[in-house]
Amino acid sequence: MSITENSIRISRQADHTVITLQGVLDQELSSNLVPLVSKVAPPIIFDLRQVSYVTAAGSRVILGYYQSFGVKPILRYANQNIIELLDLTGTLNYVSLAEDEPITTAN
Repeated sequence: MSITENSIRISRQADHTVITLQGVLDQELSSNLVPLVSKVAPPIIFDLRQVSYVTAAGSRVILGYYQSFGVKPILRYANQNIIELLDLTGTLNYVSLAEDEPITTAN
């Protein structure tokens, strides 16, 4: 069994910011994410391809972004468990789900 460390990577593009998360979006990761997210102007994309699960604390961070800026954050590569939790908490109404396009890397 392997344990994935939680991590946050921010990549600013010309017209948006991508926040790539890894691990479980739980209380620990959320507490590190809140001060970073509060400083990022819309539009923002949360890349969740390496997130296995989101807790209620993680859901609150995503909802908090919408409440702060009045703009739906975009969730990319959210797995079915994440989508179901966000639906259960009502947060799904305040996000946009990206069409998951093929992953490209800059050379």
